[in-house]
Amino acid sequence: MNVRVIVHGHAREYFPDPREEFDFEFEPGDTVADMLARLGIQTELVMRVVAAGKPATKSHILVDGETIILFTPVAGG
Repeated sequence: MNVRVIVHGHAREYFPDPREEFDFEFEPGDTVADMLARLGIQTELVMRVVAAGKPATKSHILVDGETIILFTPVAGG
């Protein structure tokens, strides 16, 4: 099962794939938090989650074929 992941923000450099978009293979019942853990990403780096075009939480259960958009904290001065 796969989801399309889109990462917005400066923390993208911490994700295993440097591209803004990549596919992630998951097991049934996995959540956004599970995905982040498997990617080795600290959950604090993700401030907002959108799943299938709707706001979601890190406890959202991944659905095959959906797009997950992750927003990282805003930085700058």
